[in-house]
Amino acid sequence: MSKYTQLSTATASNTGSVTLTGITSEYPVAILYYDSALPATDGADLMFRLRESGGSDNSNSNYNSVIAYQRSDRDFDDEDGDNLGLGDKDKVNLTGSTHDGANQGYGGILYIHNAANGSEATYVQSDTVYLTNGSPFMLGQIGGTVLREATTVTGITLFYDTGNIATGNFTLVGIKN
Repeated sequence: MSKYTQLSTATASNTGSVTLTGITSEYPVAILYYDSALPATDGADLMFRLRESGGSDNSNSNYNSVIAYQRSDRDFDDEDGDNLGLGDKDKVNLTGSTHDGANQGYGGILYIHNAANGSEATYVQSDTVYLTNGSPFMLGQIGGTVLREATTVTGITLFYDTGNIATGNFTLVGIKN
């Protein structure tokens, strides 16, 4: 039976970024939960980078992602722009342009696989939900990312592409087998 262990937690209040660490070889899978995340700037995208064992974020252009969108403003049919492939990026989108409305906030969950194995790639699967800016509608985003490097990952840093994180609760949990 698996055992869950809280590795790191943070509450954001008008800060540029949040970094959560504690991933080790004891935890083949880590889970990041976040809620009430709200940008200080309307239209900002929530992003992440994986943190390496040397204490810095990996900003090499070696992230590849695929994203599928579930939109409240469309039918369930697949339409152009509802799926996206991103290659050779230096950071990963968790949302598109989010609304900065008070008392809203957005959440998601990320599963980080194989992070502490420095001889193989790290994989992240994500599931997020947010309210878009402009003429707001709900948007869900499901995705997968691979960091195409053999590097030891010990954590994750979250930030908006413009402005600060106005609010947000973030918890990183490790799973032992």
